[in-house]
Amino acid sequence: MKPRVFVSSTYYDLKHVRERIEKFIENYGFESVLFESDKVTYEHGKPIDDSAYNEVTLCHLMVLIVGGRYGTSATSSNKAEEQKKYENEYVSITRKEFETALVRNIPVFIFIDKNVFSEYQTYKANQEFFDNNDAYKVFQDSKEIKFKFAHVDNANVFRFIDLIKAKPIKTFDKVEEVEIYLQNQIAGLFYLYLDGLQKQNEVNKVLDTVAELNNISLRMNEMLNSVGKKILGNENEEYETVIKKQFEMIIDFFADQFFEMIEVEETSGEISENQKDEITELIFMTILDIEIKFPDKLNSISRRKWRIEHDENLVENLNAEIVSRGIPLVLGKVDVTRMNSIYHSKVKPFISNEENRVKLIDRLRQEIGILI
Repeated sequence: MKPRVFVSSTYYDLKHVRERIEKFIENYGFESVLFESDKVTYEHGKPIDDSAYNEVTLCHLMVLIVGGRYGTSATSSNKAEEQKKYENEYVSITRKEFETALVRNIPVFIFIDKNVFSEYQTYKANQEFFDNNDAYKVFQDSKEIKFKFAHVDNANVFRFIDLIKAKPIKTFDKVEEVEIYLQNQIAGLFYLYLDGLQKQNEVNKVLDTVAELNNISLRMNEMLNSVGKKILGNENEEYETVIKKQFEMIIDFFADQFFEMIEVEETSGEISENQKDEITELIFMTILDIEIKFPDKLNSISRRKWRIEHDENLVENLNAEIVSRGIPLVLGKVDVTRMNSIYHSKVKPFISNEENRVKLIDRLRQEIGILI
């Protein structure tokens, strides 16, 4: 499989740049994804730009190029209202593509036209004027005149730069500068990959050791249960204490891992202890109820998309159930698939009865309290 690189920018003003970058990506043996090259799969019955955002999630890298045009409004925004006036801020398709990559944690290489970036500095140096003068309108002899920038068609370009400037950016005057920068960055990524392979050998050794210890632990657990019962007797208090401590350690370890995979998006009110209990039960039952089995005949990209959609659907169902119970909480990203895998492979062998299940849920309740 080839790495897929999504090229995001406005089209007409940067057409020549997009053509050069497409050839550059293809020459590296990567797959370039540009809508004009028919690389975006359009979904029937959905807005065209929605298909582009979906395609972003199936890519491994993004090249974002910012020129003098801001672009068309994304379908998800209220175009009629937001573009009614020159100064209105709205979300363009290019900006939405970038935000999609950001949410998916996809690496983004950002390039800004030098003239645009220079004018951005002027905009920032005089932002108080722009913000406080009815959006760049001045009145002279009762005639309304709009402030015009030399290199951009819309001040929203500058607002977009405000959003992306926290990331590493590269200004460019010629396409060759973009190509040289990408060449160096790709070489750096390849170096990190090779270096990671060497380090992975050491990690694999550790993982093999951990897996073996886990296997030994399961066998020793069975042996200690049998020997302990014979030596100490089933009703012996010391034996029960040892077993209890063993399960507490397993449960603590799982609970810590479990809640690293949950993000709370927002809370809109006080959540009672009973409601925390309900949330814990809902999440835990979701893990118990699902069995992750990828469809057999999917390639790696389709498989990844299926898994993302699978988790998103589960989270949507959880949030719907939470809302129906009147709990003022919205869950964000939840890696249900991974939690299910960890539970079935590492925890379920130890949680063999109702008492231990109750202990696990009690421990999870504590974590929910900390999380919320």
